[in-house]
Amino acid sequence: MKKHLRPGFAWQTWLAIVGAMVPTLAAAQLEEVVVSAQKRLQSMQDVGISVTAFSAQQLEDLNIKNTTAITQQVPGLQLFTWSPAFTVFSLRGVSQNNFQDNLEAPVAVYMDGAYVASMNAINTQLFDVDRIEVLRGPQGTLFGRNATGGLIHFITHKATDEELNGYLEGGAAEFSTYSVEGAVGGAFSDRLRGRIAGRWETSDGFLEAGSALGRTATGRDASGANGYALRGTLQFDMTDAVVLDVTGSYSSDRDVPTGEYVVSLAGFDANTGLGAFTNAIDPAAPDAGPVNFDRKPITGDGWHHWSDENPFMDRTMRSATGQLTAKLGEGVELVSLTNAMSMDKFYIEDAGGGFGFFPYNTINSYEQWSEELRLSGEREGFRWQVGGYYLDMKWDTFQSVQGALILGGLTGSPSDTQIMSTFGIIDSKNWSAFGQVEFDLSSQLTLITGLRWSQDDKHLEMRRVFADVPEGIQPQEQFNINDVAIPGVDDIDYGDYAARAQLNWKPASGQLLYAAFNRGIKGGNWSLDPLGAVAPENLKHGPEKLKAYELGWKADLMQGVARLNAAAFYYDYKDYQAFSLVGLVPQVTNSDAKAHGGELELTVAPTQGLNLMLGAAFIHSEVDGVPDVFGGLVRAEFPTAPSVSLNFLGRYEWPALAGLVGVQVDGRWNDDQFLEGTNSEISLEPAYSVWNASLSYRTNDDHVRVTAYVKNFTDEEYRLYDLDLGLLGFIEQAYAPPRQFGVTAAYHW
Repeated sequence: MKKHLRPGFAWQTWLAIVGAMVPTLAAAQLEEVVVSAQKRLQSMQDVGISVTAFSAQQLEDLNIKNTTAITQQVPGLQLFTWSPAFTVFSLRGVSQNNFQDNLEAPVAVYMDGAYVASMNAINTQLFDVDRIEVLRGPQGTLFGRNATGGLIHFITHKATDEELNGYLEGGAAEFSTYSVEGAVGGAFSDRLRGRIAGRWETSDGFLEAGSALGRTATGRDASGANGYALRGTLQFDMTDAVVLDVTGSYSSDRDVPTGEYVVSLAGFDANTGLGAFTNAIDPAAPDAGPVNFDRKPITGDGWHHWSDENPFMDRTMRSATGQLTAKLGEGVELVSLTNAMSMDKFYIEDAGGGFGFFPYNTINSYEQWSEELRLSGEREGFRWQVGGYYLDMKWDTFQSVQGALILGGLTGSPSDTQIMSTFGIIDSKNWSAFGQVEFDLSSQLTLITGLRWSQDDKHLEMRRVFADVPEGIQPQEQFNINDVAIPGVDDIDYGDYAARAQLNWKPASGQLLYAAFNRGIKGGNWSLDPLGAVAPENLKHGPEKLKAYELGWKADLMQGVARLNAAAFYYDYKDYQAFSLVGLVPQVTNSDAKAHGGELELTVAPTQGLNLMLGAAFIHSEVDGVPDVFGGLVRAEFPTAPSVSLNFLGRYEWPALAGLVGVQVDGRWNDDQFLEGTNSEISLEPAYSVWNASLSYRTNDDHVRVTAYVKNFTDEEYRLYDLDLGLLGFIEQAYAPPRQFGVTAAYHW
């Protein structure tokens, strides 16, 4: 049964706070927020898109040092992860929870204008960032492929014309967490500027070995960090009208302590095979009748594992981006953006969680190259841009499962030496042409139309190898050893269009009303079955198409003291890509789906030094049919999509000690949500809230900054990940970190 808590008390409290402070609004003014949501710099209040943006100062105040930490203060954005090896962003409930290395997400991630396709490459250290923009809703017209849910854009600091400048920061926190970061740059001449930045972090991790069932685990601590990242940028004025920006980055993670799960005992539903705690079938005694299991982890809490293994991750990433910007006169601009990126990853986990020998290993070598050429212009009452885009990607993937715990059901053998390996090489090429025009029908009314044609061409080569073949099994027939796994369905040739039609109306100064229609598209792909248990024709899933309708209102209120942005949407999906474990094998299938909801964001500066931010997101969704373990269909709602989520930030700074002292409290409340697309009982995560606080000091010249902070100060225990293995008698889970105290100190010059 689905459970939904009512946040009535929270709303009453918020309304009381807002009502109490309205009479005092007078002193402060909100700063203008500038974004590049339409590939040109604009005030966020002039853009008819639901956008949340963070400045460099806000990121520092929130102590955000990783790309995934932004979910705390973005309405409608959720996180689904268990390791830096794989990260899923969910925006308005739109996500792709399949953990295999060759898939792309429907929430696109961009770094300095360049698309990052691999979900293995988006959980990284964050440093020297100028701003972050989160765009909700389909953005395919201007940003292209796989942005049906929206996009997240990280924009780093560029070189400036200033004299030598930079910063150095050190940090220390619980769980033996230490970090150093810094940047330095400036002008080398009248035409050449540069900047270099880097960050190093190490952490033992908060997930410690625990005891259960009379045995104490011996595996090392996990959910930690160990790596560094470097980035350099040069900007060269080739002429007075032509500027070249070049950015290169490199990051290395070595022996990162990860890959440990927190496990709970579970059974399964007799009709669906989905994991269950109540009235469940016990896999150890299937004929004993329905039983009930305790939801709690066997180690007592979500911060202790039960593994004797020492899994880890190694990962290396390289990226180079060049942007050429040429002013052609009369408001016309030409932009060429070229990016090359590569990533090599080795990851192994103890998927058995201490219950049995079940290592899961992935090796992924990934390369991408992209080029965008864009021409834009602006005249009185008319703005336009046209362009072309090309993306070439290659995934060289390997995954293996080992042990009788998972393979014994297929082979009938009790041997833990048996191993199934799957090799896959995917060559993917995409080209597209796009354009968008904005026409001012009057001083208050603007019409926006956009269109993009996108062509996907993909080819898969896939092989499986089964070692230690049990006696009596015919491996050549059963497991396709050294054979192409899916002849006849190993190519994708898909062309389709994304479109936008929108009307903006400014009824008064500081106000914007918009009505928009967007058509988003996401191409098909393959689920590379690691067990050899899926029929070849079922490995491939088709493209998904989304028709999105949105109404929005943006307003600067009370003479710039308050800002209120609101949006409501309706999504109509054709062939939504749903993930589930069919026969305990990861698969993506297509089903129609619908969703509706909205967001509210209120920012208020009632007096000098005081800033308050309130946010809320609402969603109701329904997927027509998601396959269960036995291959039947269940109706479900989107995973990682709580019906209501609320966020709050309050910060107050005042003069003291020849500088400014600041106090900040920020938090988030999520209603009940399902962590898996099947909505199984074991994937229901009850409502929770998580709160952070900090005390900071900075000198009047802003040279010295010191911050003491505590994250999750209520020590809330909640999950970020769940995998339904109820058919085997347990479930894999990953919990968010417990309470953590820390301090950072920085010097800026």
